[in-house]
Amino acid sequence: MKIGIVAEFNPLHSGHKYLIEEARKRINKNQGGEIICVMSEYFTQRGEVAIVDGYARAKEAIREGCDLVIALPYLASVAYSDDFAKKSIEILADAGVTHLIFGTEQPEIEIFEDIYNKQENMDKTQYKELLKQGYNYATINNKLFGLENNNPNFVLAYSYYKAIKKYAPHIKLLPVKRSGQRLNENIVEENFHLSATTIRKNINDKIIENYLSENMLKELRENRTLQEEDFFDLIRYKIISLGKENLSEIYDINEGLENRIYEAVFYSEDYKNLVDNIATKRYSRKKVQRILLHILTNTTKEDYKKYFQTKVYKVLAVKKEKTILIREINNTNKITLISSLNSKNSHHFIHDIKVARIYNLISKEKDVFKKSIELV
Repeated sequence: MKIGIVAEFNPLHSGHKYLIEEARKRINKNQGGEIICVMSEYFTQRGEVAIVDGYARAKEAIREGCDLVIALPYLASVAYSDDFAKKSIEILADAGVTHLIFGTEQPEIEIFEDIYNKQENMDKTQYKELLKQGYNYATINNKLFGLENNNPNFVLAYSYYKAIKKYAPHIKLLPVKRSGQRLNENIVEENFHLSATTIRKNINDKIIENYLSENMLKELRENRTLQEEDFFDLIRYKIISLGKENLSEIYDINEGLENRIYEAVFYSEDYKNLVDNIATKRYSRKKVQRILLHILTNTTKEDYKKYFQTKVYKVLAVKKEKTILIREINNTNKITLISSLNSKNSHHFIHDIKVARIYNLISKEKDVFKKSIELV
């Protein structure tokens, strides 16, 4: 039995710990197995900056019970939920995962099946009409199929369901009902679990200590924690230096959006203001945030074609007694896992190396070539 987890752990808190514990219970009941995690490194699916880099968060995941943490490449980390899920499930399936465990407010799988059937049999005319009216995809999916666009965990859970149904039908779903705050809530309060958003925004509040391990808290307090505003000047510089013509080559920029972005940069006072000035009914804040990261990292449409289909991945951390997992996975010849970057393998990670170095301009961490797998 191998249970997969798709995560950002930004940071890893009590809710994530509960999910890992639930996975471990199932493995113990099965009398053996491993927990394999796929995790974003530097930037996240909603277009946000990771509070600390992937190595620190992966090390904490191993401490809390995971056996192996594989880095999800940037192009899948900062992506629509379907692309995020597709690549994550592809990695886990090729790593031999038999089950996927995930948190969701509505753990009844029948709900996913109902939405899936509606989408498969939809009237495309109605979909196109709503697009013409300026609605974004998330709003349309909510109107036509009941896919909650204000509930990111549920949307992601449904994306996992679709990816497994299409690409890895042998993987069994293990939904776990979430408790505590919803993902986007950010108010500090006594709750069973706080959201990662609340923890990031209130990192120096004493109450946060109740939801993080001593090791995770130490990592956050001793290292510089980052937020989107830290990259505002770099983003603004990139927008101006690229200009409208080159902005149009950035991944996910289309329909003339480059004009709106270029004009907004000259009257936006900070990062949040820039997002607000670009976002519309059609272009959600999350989409805009992802695009701004693509601009920051100069991620082009060509990059997506070139690198998204990679089959070579970095291992961020592994339990000492489970290092054999890496060899076992590599021996299947489905994917290749590497423990550290060097001159022989770096050509597989050209884009992710660039992303890491841009992140490190602000974080001041040592270069990605000087980092290697965390053994815990």
